[in-house]
Amino acid sequence: MNIVIGGFSHETNTFNPRRTTLERIMRDGVYLHGDEVVKYFSKTRTAMGGIIAGGRELGLRVTPTFFAYHGPSTGLIDREVVEHCTQELVNGVRLAQPDGVLLHLHGAAAADGISDPEAFILAAVRNVVGVKVPLIVVYDMHANIGPSWAMMADAIIGFKTAPHTDMFECGFAGVALMKRTLANEVKPLVRLSKPPILIKSGLMSMTDAPLALIKPPMFWLVSRAREFMKLPNVLDVSVAAGFGDADVPEAGMTILATTNGDAVLAERIVSELSALAISLRRGFETDLVLTPVELAVSRAIDAPHWPVILADQGNNTAGGSPGDGTAILVALKNAGWPDAALFICDADAAKEACIGGVGSQFFGSIGAKLDTSSGKAVHIDGIVRLLFDGKMRDDHFDIPLQLGATAVVRCGQTDIILTERPCTTQIHPNVFRQVGIEPTQRRILVLQSAHLFRDEFDVKHHIPRMIIDVDSPGVTNPNARRFAYQFVKRPIFPLDEI
Repeated sequence: MNIVIGGFSHETNTFNPRRTTLERIMRDGVYLHGDEVVKYFSKTRTAMGGIIAGGRELGLRVTPTFFAYHGPSTGLIDREVVEHCTQELVNGVRLAQPDGVLLHLHGAAAADGISDPEAFILAAVRNVVGVKVPLIVVYDMHANIGPSWAMMADAIIGFKTAPHTDMFECGFAGVALMKRTLANEVKPLVRLSKPPILIKSGLMSMTDAPLALIKPPMFWLVSRAREFMKLPNVLDVSVAAGFGDADVPEAGMTILATTNGDAVLAERIVSELSALAISLRRGFETDLVLTPVELAVSRAIDAPHWPVILADQGNNTAGGSPGDGTAILVALKNAGWPDAALFICDADAAKEACIGGVGSQFFGSIGAKLDTSSGKAVHIDGIVRLLFDGKMRDDHFDIPLQLGATAVVRCGQTDIILTERPCTTQIHPNVFRQVGIEPTQRRILVLQSAHLFRDEFDVKHHIPRMIIDVDSPGVTNPNARRFAYQFVKRPIFPLDEI
């Protein structure tokens, strides 16, 4: 049995002013054809890594076609990107003449003139293979899923964790279900429901981390979904939190149930979970979790035990921020540069520090060049203590990264890590170690991350003694009421009462 695999992945924050172009994807992202896909993703803890491993272990012939990915540090995708990548996928599928098609589509892409690129891709692939060839999708939990997905895909399987710790397993599950489908053991049928709830990036956690004393709504929704998966004839139940940082009609939560041909059961599951989501909606209010910037920094400085992690919600590079927000940086400066470490993306400043060299004085303004809503440029006067070529490894997913020119500038006791490109990998403590900073020995760690850091920093390595979610400004601030939406389908909570 020949299974064709491929995909397209971009989490599009439409409030980010930088366009996502084909040139940027080819230069800064992942753009792979054929065996390049297997070579890049094999033995990684990604969804594609799970798909490749599943094919090998379950004895299926896996034919890779095309995969494109760009980190979430850019905004709206150019239409030509979606059209081009769709054509590359379609050409590969047509040439392979598959028995089944298994795609990894992130689910939160948004393009100029194409609000649901994944639906665009699915329609094109379905048009090529016809109705008899099984088409299965594995997607990210932060997906904005359009209703047409269920009309084109036989099964839709989503990540069940945030932080994402089951990407590999979900990819593997997609292969396992494809094998059963092709063997005529099951006949997948998918139904979905969209409760009118809009969640921005900082409120999507469903963590069971030790420091999460009050479990958020996603935890209870996913827990209930897992209980449904134990029922006979249920093949998968997934809760897509959605991605409220994208202003598109499809934005918002989606409940999906895939059963063995039982439409009534699938409808009952998505209906019950949708009702539960609506009943829990108050838990997505930001005033339950966020702390103002100055107060957060003050509490971190006064904390009797450390390290303290400040989660920079408005400057979340994994949710679409360019990574140059300065609100917390200003508060640290006002506090006299306490013992802290943080990343700031500023290509000009990073290159200037590199030219000056280790031991030189850095004197100038940094930050706030891309996201003007996240603060103003900050004048610093410090010493360059380390230079780095920016070649990193994401130890959580085991994939390579490139930050470009990188310099560590020390102001007082604060280390500012200047990077040429946004650092979207602040989910593993080794991101600090790779620039000469031991996270366990610092009083304050500022992470440009909403919740993805919790698995590595909190659950696995037990580094923080306190985590403070900071109500910082910027395009990823979790409070949807602060943003002007034009295309989101209304009414929807919290923009409207429901």
